[in-house]
Amino acid sequence: MPVIIRPPKHPLAAVRAHSGHSLRTYAEAVAGRAAALGHGHMAYRREKVARWEAGVEPEMPAQLAMADLHGVDPDLVRARGWPSWLLLALPGPDVLAPFTPEVTLSALDDLAADPALANGADIPLLPTPILEDLTSKWTEHVQETIARGIEGGYVGVEVSTAIHARLTALWHLDDSLGGTACTTSARTDLTMVTRLLRHARHTGQLTTDLNFLAAEYARFLGWAEFDAGNTAKAQRAWHAALRASAETADPAHSAYLLANLALACVYDSETAATGAKFLATARDIAGTRTTPLVAAMIDTWRVRATAATGDSRQAARLLSQAEAEYERARAGDDNPAWAYWMCRPSHMAETGRAFLDLGDPATAETLLTDGLASLELGAMRDRVLYLTWIATAQARRRDLDAAAVTAAQALDVAAMVESGRCTSLLTDLAAELEPHRAVRPVTAVLERLASTNC
Repeated sequence: MPVIIRPPKHPLAAVRAHSGHSLRTYAEAVAGRAAALGHGHMAYRREKVARWEAGVEPEMPAQLAMADLHGVDPDLVRARGWPSWLLLALPGPDVLAPFTPEVTLSALDDLAADPALANGADIPLLPTPILEDLTSKWTEHVQETIARGIEGGYVGVEVSTAIHARLTALWHLDDSLGGTACTTSARTDLTMVTRLLRHARHTGQLTTDLNFLAAEYARFLGWAEFDAGNTAKAQRAWHAALRASAETADPAHSAYLLANLALACVYDSETAATGAKFLATARDIAGTRTTPLVAAMIDTWRVRATAATGDSRQAARLLSQAEAEYERARAGDDNPAWAYWMCRPSHMAETGRAFLDLGDPATAETLLTDGLASLELGAMRDRVLYLTWIATAQARRRDLDAAAVTAAQALDVAAMVESGRCTSLLTDLAAELEPHRAVRPVTAVLERLASTNC
């Protein structure tokens, strides 16, 4: 199983690690810089920095000393606030820079490059206020672009057709092997698209299509990193994707991109409400400018998000709405290519998981079992999700023999997949089964789980 890289809990921990300081030496460096700036003597105990990284906000003189140490404009310290301004002390583009083609290319270059700095565990998750500010600015930009009547779409030139074919193959590779196996290929192709955007002669529809390809490759890379268990790296990819998508006017893809970011938030219980908010925005962006199938997809993920926040009534309403939208879908609809995986909302794994969150394991098991039966044969990663959550539902219903059998099936399939998300879910399943270790079949499957580092 792949190793899940845990991001630091606070941006200051990442800034300190990047600058090569221990807690003690960082305290000394900040105190020295504060004295040089005329802020007086400052205690430099390591415990002070540890408290800052635990969530205590430093006084402004200490923040200004840190900013000076890392070359950050003091006006941005005051404007962005703690701890958001700390992201300016890390390598990579400014997440909150204006939406312009030049900044987009810079963000894509940074994302597609060999991510030596992004391979370690010192990449912090973006603070929720930063995510909300970024998506708010992006939403305004996208809505303005759409309002100007700039339409996206594909071009019939050979280079675009070839890149789209490579992208489609990558989507299906992810279904079979998991995200970990796809990140390198995604970066390689993204580099090619970015070079075309920067150096090739293109105007009009070709420019729009190249920006779409850049946005979709960056979105996919974010999804692959998220599936690999690297949420902080996924957020950086989605940041670049948001910038590329802002250069087009494709409401369906814009909504899909924001929905990806939102679903990652839902997987973290602390940011589930933020995810629900982003999904509502995604649905507003799609509006009536997309197909019923895409609308059903977004509303299905909203079911999971609202269930994670405990709102059972809204979750039920959204599931009914998603089912109605799905029923309106027709074979002749001009559905986007990336929506190939969408199935009946009640059959989606996230729907079954929603009913687990709402404390209804019997309904969850029924929906997940039906969804599992309808899966494509090659969708191995999704098969692990379904089986893991079915086993969880069975354990919560105290059908422990069945839970052990299903968990063993999940482990069999997981051996063929490189997905940190699956690893994490199997770890959760082990915790679910642990109280029942005395039951012999459960004991056996727990031993298997332990031997695979779950």
